[in-house]
Amino acid sequence: MKSRYKIGIIVASVLVLCGAGAYWYVYSQPKSQTANPQEKVLTIKKGTIRSVVSGTSQFEARDMQNIIATADGTIKTMNLTRNQAVSKGDVLLEISVPSQEISLQEAESTLVQLQKDLSELQNQQNHLQIVAPLSGTLSLSSNLDVGSNVGKTSRFATLSDSSTLITKLSFVLENAVQLKKGDLIDLTVDGFNLTKTAKVEAIGTQPKADANGGKLLEVDIKVTNDGTLAVGMKVKGSLQLNGRLVESSDKGVLDYNSIETILTSASGVIKELKVKTGSYVKQGDVIASLFNDTLQNDIASKSSTIERQKNTINDLQEKVKQLTIRAPFDGVFSTDFANKKSNVLASYPVGSKIEVNTLLGAVASLDYMQLPIQVDELDLPNVKAGMKAAVRVDSISNKVFEGEVNQVSTVGTTTNGVTFFDAVLSVKNTSELRYGMTATAEIIIQDKKNIVLLPIEALQQQQGKRYVTLLKADGTKEERHEIKIGIRSKTDIEVTEGLNEGDQVVAASRQRTQNASQADIDRLRQQFQGGAGGAGAGGFPAGPGGGGGAGAGGTGGGNQRTGGNNR
Repeated sequence: MKSRYKIGIIVASVLVLCGAGAYWYVYSQPKSQTANPQEKVLTIKKGTIRSVVSGTSQFEARDMQNIIATADGTIKTMNLTRNQAVSKGDVLLEISVPSQEISLQEAESTLVQLQKDLSELQNQQNHLQIVAPLSGTLSLSSNLDVGSNVGKTSRFATLSDSSTLITKLSFVLENAVQLKKGDLIDLTVDGFNLTKTAKVEAIGTQPKADANGGKLLEVDIKVTNDGTLAVGMKVKGSLQLNGRLVESSDKGVLDYNSIETILTSASGVIKELKVKTGSYVKQGDVIASLFNDTLQNDIASKSSTIERQKNTINDLQEKVKQLTIRAPFDGVFSTDFANKKSNVLASYPVGSKIEVNTLLGAVASLDYMQLPIQVDELDLPNVKAGMKAAVRVDSISNKVFEGEVNQVSTVGTTTNGVTFFDAVLSVKNTSELRYGMTATAEIIIQDKKNIVLLPIEALQQQQGKRYVTLLKADGTKEERHEIKIGIRSKTDIEVTEGLNEGDQVVAASRQRTQNASQADIDRLRQQFQGGAGGAGAGGFPAGPGGGGGAGAGGTGGGNQRTGGNNR
């Protein structure tokens, strides 16, 4: 028993010693150190950040107009061939539609008559006052007085011009033929001791016989009335002819030189009558006034009718004008725009019928070409009309054309869950560009040169502020050195305040994440769209201090390209 007890004590002691030795061995060994992340020192440089949105498409003519038949009709003139150069205003096609042409002629004739009617009404309006056309003695037509109705062109009165009187005197033929117009003749008034000087106005050509068988010739005499002469007075004439006194063979009777009938130029009621028969009036005196209460309304109604007729004519003229189709601008006409496989003009020679809206081709101006490219919906907010673009044509090497965004569509097209919008660029043609050429455009969103660049992996963010770990000249670190940033690319960020060229910053080396799926990329792009310095884009993890790495340019989209070039 005692020996077995001793053996148990010995075994127990050995086990304790072994356990203690093992414990000492394990815990006496140096503890292994956890490896610190390797750090990378980056030197701040200056460079360029350029961001573009790109797309590829085929050139189209910026200015193009279809040539279509404007009406059902017969082809009157055809000046089109399958492909031809045209100048602005050239007559390309004329269509004859007789019904439209006749309607226009009739409408124009109606307008002429309406305008005549209006002119007549206005003339009446202007002649409601009756004015003496000359000076003389007035004789009113019978039964005219205030309140009398008169019609247009009614005989109102006669006016006799008594300022000049005439008569006919007979002279012996051989004396009369020696007289000429303007010769002076003395007139003796029968029964009055008056002698007036008159003038020869004309010499007759038909002799007549006197009572003794001699031949006489009548001479027309005109005398100015100084108020002492009157119609009906008898006068005898005499004059010196070749030194001898020659007298008329008989007496003549004084008569009016001019008698004019006054006709009314308007219809109405005599409102005022200022003269009576036998009154002497002067030229321009108002003789009477008429009243017509419907004339003004007739003028207004006729004027309205004329305006409506003019509008009708304008419409008809426009329709007839459209029957002549002209080139809208200098350019090239081609039937290929209607049908590339066949010449549609072959079916429409002169004299053939054509239906409205028949497409014959188009005229395209090649001075400017346009390039419609698709823009991802995430890039759309950054693309504006007026932005410049660099355009490269597949078939033209080593040449860049300058383009400009003309318009950006507001309606998108969705394909495979991604929505695209058309941005249309305009490119000036230098005679090298052709319709249908393939070209790629890069719309320049941002382009800044000689700016301070910070690699994206060195940026930290917390509570809306941006920081870097700055390595000072003495080798110490400033862990939260605040900076301000501007634009960005996929690899670099512009630093606007807080760093200068040559400064050094410390960035922790990070293990790259594996390639993300397209869905992850789209989600990240939407998350960082428009954000300046949000969570890290493109798989960059959050940086020290809890903030994320900077986004790669603030805009996503499968067709965006951004780049930064360090100096």
